[in-house]
Amino acid sequence: MNAIERREAKRFKLDWTIKIAPLDSKEPAWEQTGILRDISSAGAYGIFENRIESGFLVKVTIELPLWKQKWMSYPARVLRVEGLGSNSGIAFVFDDVQPAFVAAC
Repeated sequence: MNAIERREAKRFKLDWTIKIAPLDSKEPAWEQTGILRDISSAGAYGIFENRIESGFLVKVTIELPLWKQKWMSYPARVLRVEGLGSNSGIAFVFDDVQPAFVAAC
């Protein structure tokens, strides 16, 4: 049986670098790098080595494949986490529709 697709925004399949870190400065500092699998105007889905909790607030930073290193960054909330063998699939919903662009991350 297929899962019901609940997303309304068009998704784009990708294979880019994605980083996540806690958004709350009161949390211990950490950063996790993974592979972005798809993105839409409302959120993104990436593959990471470690799990994090649903509902956790994170800064999602995505490397753009340009000739100069450029990244776009969004505040986001972890929507769901799926076990994928030794990895985790993590879905995010963006808290802002417009990313911040940064030169290096």
